[in-house]
Amino acid sequence: GTRPYPCEQCGKGFTQPGALRRHQRTHTGEKPYECRACHRAFADTSTLRRHAAVRPRRRESCEPFSMKAATRIYNSPVQGGDPAAPSQPLLSLISRDLSFPGTRPYPCEQCGKGFTQPGALRRHQRTHTGEKPYECRACHRAFADTSTLRRHAAVRPRHLASHLCFRCETCAQTFANRCNLRSHQRHVHSSERHFPCELCAKRFKRGKDVRRHVLQVHEGGGQRHQCHQCGKGLSSSTALRLHERTHTGHKPYGCPECQAKFSQPSALKTHMRIHTGEKPFVCDECGARFTQNHMLIYHRRCHTGERPFMCETCGKSFASKEYLKHHNRVHTGSKPFKCEVCFRTFAQRNSLYQHIKVHTGERPYCCDQCGKQFTQLNALQRHHRIHTGEKPFMCNACGRTFTDKSTLRRHASV
Repeated sequence: GTRPYPCEQCGKGFTQPGALRRHQRTHTGEKPYECRACHRAFADTSTLRRHAAVRPRRRESCEPFSMKAATRIYNSPVQGGDPAAPSQPLLSLISRDLSFPGTRPYPCEQCGKGFTQPGALRRHQRTHTGEKPYECRACHRAFADTSTLRRHAAVRPRHLASHLCFRCETCAQTFANRCNLRSHQRHVHSSERHFPCELCAKRFKRGKDVRRHVLQVHEGGGQRHQCHQCGKGLSSSTALRLHERTHTGHKPYGCPECQAKFSQPSALKTHMRIHTGEKPFVCDECGARFTQNHMLIYHRRCHTGERPFMCETCGKSFASKEYLKHHNRVHTGSKPFKCEVCFRTFAQRNSLYQHIKVHTGERPYCCDQCGKQFTQLNALQRHHRIHTGEKPFMCNACGRTFTDKSTLRRHASV
């Protein structure tokens, strides 16, 4: 996540110098790329290419003339012959020429915008009429065109009626299949613990919970290679050598893109996915993608309801060990992350990052519709729904929809 190239104007960071240069043009107003056809200027080549794709150059050899004059010439008799047959009107013969790039023969009567095809005009007219003829069969939300409906379905690939068939009778949570429902009931609601630990007689719901308990609690679980610094047991000499770098700080593997360094080659490989955009781990339940396998494992627990890590103080359970560690700070009062400006402390690192923006005034997330700026990406995403009208959170009791979870929770509490 290192961004070594900061903008001096607003402090926003970038992973590559080229991205920084492009961003700086938003402050300077520089537009070095010009369209040869209309001489309009642009800040970057991608915007110029999009402009060229929408407005290609007209054919310079084609001189405009009136349809009336063309029809008169077409219908006039040729020397030694008769006028053209009326069954072949001129318009049908030259319609292919009316639709060449640059010509827009179908204008909107409301706003005057032109289109190359009648279908495109019909879709556009729905922005004026508000008509939304395409409905999602799962949630009955309506859309103006099929492409928007397809995008909606792609975000929720299993957004079908069958998705709501399997409901937990204890907590009313719904699941895509019976297997996930049973897994949820077994791990969340069942009090049965059939798997005992041979070393301390503590009992667990699953065999793998016993194995994890033995490794975490009972002195390294028989691992042969011990770290002299912290006493941690490792399964091999290679694992021990890699672990020792956490104490020495040795990071021999450097990222060629952003100068970040890592102690293990696997960590570098994972980091490189930030630059490539690769997300090879896919949830077969909802299609969500992740850069790391453990993130997918945690995510899948959203569908199953599984929370294998339990707080020994209050009994609350969590989907990952990291979440449990964060939660434990509620009981201990530990706030290890300190602001260097005002010395305020925080329990979570991310809370500190968000707090620092109070001092810097940084609002790196900007709405492309109205220009409003935000300190956090999720705040921008919530704000976007004001413009799109999207309300993805539905009340199971009355069917009313909301733009965000907090509004749904307030509604449910009333």
